[in-house]
Amino acid sequence: MNPSRLETFSDGVFAIAITVLVLTIAAPNHYRVLGSQLAHRWPSLAAYVVSFTVIGIMWLNHHTVFSHVETIDRGFIFANLLLLMTIGFLPYPTGVLGEALARGQGTRTAAAFYGVTMVCNAYSWVFLWLHASRRRRLLRPSFPESERAIATILFTAGAVVYTLVVGLAFVNAYAFLAVQGALAVYYAFDPISRRAARPASPGGAEGPGTIP
Repeated sequence: MNPSRLETFSDGVFAIAITVLVLTIAAPNHYRVLGSQLAHRWPSLAAYVVSFTVIGIMWLNHHTVFSHVETIDRGFIFANLLLLMTIGFLPYPTGVLGEALARGQGTRTAAAFYGVTMVCNAYSWVFLWLHASRRRRLLRPSFPESERAIATILFTAGAVVYTLVVGLAFVNAYAFLAVQGALAVYYAFDPISRRAARPASPGGAEGPGTIP
């Protein structure tokens, strides 16, 4: 399969997931007090903004990964499907968290549920990258070898951070949501994307297969 075909399919999943997020915000049911009804839904709006940002940045980084992939195999397709499954699922914990915060009930459980979803997503990214980059089997020859190990470390470190952040959900759900937003901002300036996009200096790239 041509990588562009898989990327086009993935773009469709990203587009659907980011669009249905708005459905996680409940419509007002008492229009006589519409102002207070809308104000009461600000936690759902906050969860929506965070998740919209997360999915948007993931779409950008997904494109970056594909720009360095020369070919794909069945394993890569399955790894990408696993990643898309976590992205398509994200609107559900977003809605649960927003509603829990609005009601002031079950906030820690809802935040932990959201956090576990993000952990699954983070490790899906690691799996996708490792499958493509191990022994450079799917990467373009132009991808700098010196950056391959750095990218692997950063992908893995990100997954570990998301795992640790789940603990914050049991302390304060609002702080947890703020950290999720901060992580999204970090990945907006993803060092993997910026470093990998730099052209390799003459003689600077190592031979393929030097790192397992």
